[in-house]
Amino acid sequence: MRFNDTGDLGTHAWGDTEDVRQDLPEDVQNDVDRVADAVAAGFRGPVWHQMAEELYGYAFGRLVAVMRRTDKLMRLTAKSKTPLAMTDEDRATLYRSAPDREHLAILTLNVAMETFPQLLKTGGYDPAGNLGKDGRAARLTSYFYGRCGLVFPRVFYIWRAERTDRFLLHAVRMGDGILAHALGQTGVEPVPEEVGDLCDALTAMINRFKPRDRAVWNLTVDGLSQGEIADLLSIKVGDVENARYRLRSQVRKRRRSGELIVPPGIEAEWARTRAQAKTRKKAA
Repeated sequence: MRFNDTGDLGTHAWGDTEDVRQDLPEDVQNDVDRVADAVAAGFRGPVWHQMAEELYGYAFGRLVAVMRRTDKLMRLTAKSKTPLAMTDEDRATLYRSAPDREHLAILTLNVAMETFPQLLKTGGYDPAGNLGKDGRAARLTSYFYGRCGLVFPRVFYIWRAERTDRFLLHAVRMGDGILAHALGQTGVEPVPEEVGDLCDALTAMINRFKPRDRAVWNLTVDGLSQGEIADLLSIKVGDVENARYRLRSQVRKRRRSGELIVPPGIEAEWARTRAQAKTRKKAA
C-alpha cells in the first residue's frame, strides 16, 4: 500500500535555520533544530531513527484510542482530501476490536511516514508560520499525528476492502442439501419432506446474511469451532458468537410465529446438543 499525496507541502526549504527562529517555546524550538539536523543527515543515523521512533510512539496510542470515538476520528480526518464515511458495522468493529484498531493504526503510521521526510525537507513543519487555533506552536509529534489524520481515510478504505474480501472468500452461497447433510439427515433414504423444508428455510436465511455472518455459518456447518472460525476470519470469538446468535434469534422468532416448523426428531437433537453444552460449561 503506497500513497504519494498526504496533503499540500510547505514551501520553506531547510537550507538555513536562522530565518525560522522565532520566539518559540523551548520544546518546539528543539523540534525545529532536530528536524534541521535530520535533514542535514539525509534522514539517516541516530537522530532520525530516534525521531521516527518518538513519532510512531506518540501517534500509535492516540490513533488506537481515537478509533473508538467516531466524533474524535471525524475531527482528526476533517482536513483530509478523502472524506471518511463509516457504516454502523465499521464503527462497531473499531469500537470492540483492539487488534483491528492496532492493525489499522500501524498501516496508517507507515503510510504517513512514507512522505514525511520529504515533507520536512521542504519545510512542511513550520510552527512559527502555522500557529494553531489557540495561537500556540505545534510540537513535531502533534504535526505528525495530524498527517496521520490526512491519510487515515484512504488507508481505512483499503483495510475495509481487504477485510471484506476475506469474509467473501468463505461466504459463498450455501448450496441445497448442505444443511441436511450437516444435520445427519442424508443417506440411502430420501430426506423427509419436513426436514427438507426446514433446511431450505435455514439455508435461505443464511444466504441473506451479510458476508461476515454468512462466512461464520458456512464454517460452522463445516465443523469448525468458534475459536477456529475467529482465527480464520481474523475476528473476535465474540463476533462469532454474535453471528450465531442472530440466526438463532431469527429461528426462535419464526418458530413462535409459526413460519418455521422444526420436526420432532431435529428438535430432540437440538435439545440434546444444548444439554451437552450446558454440561460442558458446568464442568469447566
